[in-house]
Amino acid sequence: MSGSEVSSSSVGRRGFLKIAVSAIVAGVVAGVGGYFAGSATVPPPKTVTETVTKTVATTITQTKTVTVTSTPKPTKPTKPTRKILIAAGRTPDPWYPFAAALAKFINKKSDWLRAEAVSTAGVTANTEVMREKPKEYIAIGCLSQIHWLPGHPWGEARGTYTGGRFIANATSMTQCFVTYNPDLKKVEDLAGKVVDVGRKGATNTIDHKAILEAYGILDKVKLVYTGYGGGAKKLRDGLVDTTMLIFVHIYPHKFSKGSFIEQLETKAPVYYIGFDRDILLELCEKEYATLPVRVPAGALGKTQPNELWAYNDATFFWADESLEEDVVYEITRIIWETPAEEWAKWHPMGAHMNEKFKPAVPLPKVFKPHPGARKFYEEHGIEIKNLADLLA
Repeated sequence: MSGSEVSSSSVGRRGFLKIAVSAIVAGVVAGVGGYFAGSATVPPPKTVTETVTKTVATTITQTKTVTVTSTPKPTKPTKPTRKILIAAGRTPDPWYPFAAALAKFINKKSDWLRAEAVSTAGVTANTEVMREKPKEYIAIGCLSQIHWLPGHPWGEARGTYTGGRFIANATSMTQCFVTYNPDLKKVEDLAGKVVDVGRKGATNTIDHKAILEAYGILDKVKLVYTGYGGGAKKLRDGLVDTTMLIFVHIYPHKFSKGSFIEQLETKAPVYYIGFDRDILLELCEKEYATLPVRVPAGALGKTQPNELWAYNDATFFWADESLEEDVVYEITRIIWETPAEEWAKWHPMGAHMNEKFKPAVPLPKVFKPHPGARKFYEEHGIEIKNLADLLA
């Protein structure tokens, strides 16, 4: 191909494209013109409304208040509060602290039982109060309460009482005659002397007089009637030659002088007059409260150089048989569950309030357990024992 041919061909193409474009533009303009020429007005612009559906993921945080009602565990119904009084004797008596201690333990350890110790004229008066108000009182009783029973002149004269029932052991009431006179060594030596025994009307006075009678000197002495504290005071004041007096006896065989004798010794040495064991046993067979106790030599100090025999009118907690079983059961439970260490804080004899001696009865054939106490002991496999066997 020649150069002239290439040039002519190129111009031809460019010319063709230019003509074609011009023709298209002219056609479009002519068409638009024709459109406007056939219309009276220019049509308004179209408004197009589009409906757009969108899916939006929304996270909503809500705070809910939820009330949860719990079902409480079933509980035992609460027992109504019940109060019991404890006839305790005179405040200087060693068993009075035992009654006060028990009241304290009950108030502390029971959910429903309340207690209060009440002072009286003595152990015999304790039982008198309990007999008169058996639904209100329990009491500190003693072995000499045996004289309330039918067939005993003392009980027959005042009206016998058979309703007392054993709950638990309390203190010892171990005793013998004491004196400032070292020449009085035997009971027979008291002939012609002034002798202090228990107060008139008290059950233990019967035993004191029975001992003097057993030695054949009851009609040979001048009797003065007071309690243990009163007898110690009269001896100190020189108004009597001897008095029956208790000393501390912690079961089974531990002894000490106790407050009565210690007070006497602030004036002068105190000497002891013991008994014959056989005479004490013979009196026991006749239902006197003379349980023999051997006191080793020197147990009461230098003025007791030889072994002597005293006797124990043991005390215990008891209640009338008509008192509600659940009340006595609760009292027994608290006595049993309270250790000796806590009892000993109230009186030295509390040291023997242990599992061996708490259920020990001075005379089981006479002093039967209260149904509430028996139920507690049986449920816990606890044997009620004879105190005499434990002290032999």
